[in-house]
Amino acid sequence: MIEMDGYVGKILKIDLGNGTTEELNTEDYVPELIGGFGVGLKLVWDNINEETTEYDPENPLVFCTGPAAGTPAPSSGRGEFVGLSPKGYPEPWVAHSGIGGDLAWKMKSIGYDAVMVTGKADEPVYLVLSEDEVEIKDASNMWGLTTLKAQDMLLDKHGDDAGVMTIGPAGENLVRWSVIESHTENAAGHGGMGALMGSKNLKAYVFKPGTTEIGVAKPDKLIEEAKKITEEMENGTCIGWPLDPQKPLINEGWNGRYTKRTQGGCTSCCDCASPQTYFEDVPQHYTGSDSISGVMHCVGSCSPFMTNNKWSGKWQEVSFEINKLTDMIGIDQWEAFAGIAWFIQNAYKEGEITELMGHELDLNEDGPAVGPDTESNAGMDPGFAVEFLKKVAYREGEDGDLFAEGARRVAEELGIQEIAKKTHGKHGYPPHWDGRYLHFICAPLWVVNGLIWAFAARDPCSVGTHGFGQSLHRAVKQWGGGPIDYEDLFSMGKEVYGTKYAATGWKKPENLYRDKEIPAIWHEHTGMMKCSIPVCDWVYPMTWSTETESKAGDYEAEVRLFNAIVGTDWSYEKLQTAAERVVNLRRSIHVLQGRTRENDECVIDYFQQPDMWPDDNCPDTINPSKFRTAMDRYYEKRGWDKETGWPTKTKLEELGLNDVADGLEAANKLP
Repeated sequence: MIEMDGYVGKILKIDLGNGTTEELNTEDYVPELIGGFGVGLKLVWDNINEETTEYDPENPLVFCTGPAAGTPAPSSGRGEFVGLSPKGYPEPWVAHSGIGGDLAWKMKSIGYDAVMVTGKADEPVYLVLSEDEVEIKDASNMWGLTTLKAQDMLLDKHGDDAGVMTIGPAGENLVRWSVIESHTENAAGHGGMGALMGSKNLKAYVFKPGTTEIGVAKPDKLIEEAKKITEEMENGTCIGWPLDPQKPLINEGWNGRYTKRTQGGCTSCCDCASPQTYFEDVPQHYTGSDSISGVMHCVGSCSPFMTNNKWSGKWQEVSFEINKLTDMIGIDQWEAFAGIAWFIQNAYKEGEITELMGHELDLNEDGPAVGPDTESNAGMDPGFAVEFLKKVAYREGEDGDLFAEGARRVAEELGIQEIAKKTHGKHGYPPHWDGRYLHFICAPLWVVNGLIWAFAARDPCSVGTHGFGQSLHRAVKQWGGGPIDYEDLFSMGKEVYGTKYAATGWKKPENLYRDKEIPAIWHEHTGMMKCSIPVCDWVYPMTWSTETESKAGDYEAEVRLFNAIVGTDWSYEKLQTAAERVVNLRRSIHVLQGRTRENDECVIDYFQQPDMWPDDNCPDTINPSKFRTAMDRYYEKRGWDKETGWPTKTKLEELGLNDVADGLEAANKLP
């Protein structure tokens, strides 16, 4: 029995190849690795070698959570998938993919902090996990079903209170940008984890809720902190939208025709900063003749970027329809709506892709929105967009099979890599809070976000770029119309990051690269906290506030929650060190996979495209020399070798990662 609260004490290992199971002790990994993503990375490290690839049976797929899940900690409850990511480019870099809903606490309720799946079943299977047993059951009658139909079948069979997540046809067919879906609103979206699940012939997980208690070391302290943080959220001190406790469940969206209620994204969700709205009986125009229902929010509403940029009337119905199509077939909406269509559009404008899936293309010539172009939509006919997504999900035809591999591998096959770099030049992922295509942020923000992107393995929204670029853009009056002034960033930066130059350089471009590695490292650490405790990416860290003289927010909230739940008495610096340990573990796996500084620098070409920030005092493109110098300072502060980008043995041993240092030394991958 584990002595620490928050954790339930066991990790389940399932080998689908031989049908065996094994239980590991959570306390062998925590609190040093915090939980969640940190524990998942260590399980991956312990089960791969430098030859392991994404579809090797020994590549583990880990679903894990941390001590906050299943407690009243505000805006907690997420789970994380961890594994070698099929979407990564040029290698399947180890990555994570978060999912909300009720899955994490239901897994803990049956006694597990993580479930690791290795091996490959001979035929399609699904897992049924309960306190009493682990069952590997035949899924041949579900293989080929959409995510929602498979979920309905499993809920009918195992009870409406079960936690269920499934893959759709895209995951079954190893589409590198496929997802793992739960209900109509939760998905492990980035990373292609649906394909990793499909490579194991695993259709679904079913968690049957149990009675395992999730202990809290200091209940009164947790309630006190929960009240404090919720009050801060009401003041809008997180991502930029104040929580409205009076928000009605029924609203007048779409003139009251379809909107039924709004709902949060996770258990313990106080209020989703990107409101999740349930729509009912929306008519279909391109995918059938009936009606559909479900949740749509955030990028899920952005299919007009892919199509005709029409957002109202019938086209709002079409947007919802395409959203539900991607849910059902199991396709990453961000890639579909804000990624691969723009790659096709750029190739079309260069005369490289003029015909696709038997259709002559006629796309928008005035986009995508990288200066000096102004329009964000690709201009696909909605009917063709539906056909394209379906054929990709089923790998139908030569083009469907090719585009299932993702933009960078398509470009590799067609010899148009320079075009693909314009949209997918950052490890194979599409634009997101980088100042181009959408999310038009100014240079101080995209320089820091660019550094976070450089050292990432996937879109780093949940491990840094949301917390810095998105949050501060929306906070600052001159940028996103928020409640604090640009000049406040000096005092806020000094208190939170230890440098007043963290987000400055907008008025004085000579400060544009000054100290920018400091907030990049800080946000990588808070990102690891968020994915390991875990808590909400949209709420934490609370870097700014209107309620303090310095405008610094409650940026130490995470450690107080962690201590109240687990029973530790850690300082914020000690939690930062634990997060640093997780960062170095992730980096070590990347190095084992062949990562070098050259891979980090791949982002530079992307940021040489002009940003779209209007009337800016700053340069609109990156300065490669100054950016590389900022990277040098980053490596130095990390204790990594500047030439290779590899962690040193001294740094790894300082963090207690001696076995990792030994493994890299045996692979001749220490500087």
